[in-house]
Amino acid sequence: MTTCPFCNQPMERVTPDEQEAFTDLYRCGACQVEQAVYWEHGERLLAWDHDPSDEI
Repeated sequence: MTTCPFCNQPMERVTPDEQEAFTDLYRCGACQVEQAVYWEHGERLLAWDHDPSDEI
């Protein structure tokens, strides 16, 4: 199971596009962080949407 690197909650697998057959995409339900795992290269990339209205 893949867990979120920020909140340690389980991440749900998202079905990737056909053109990215060697990539798994996971999304955290708690903080909405997305993690793309490129198994061919052994690389993991994180992405999230920044909402400026959340800032004080």
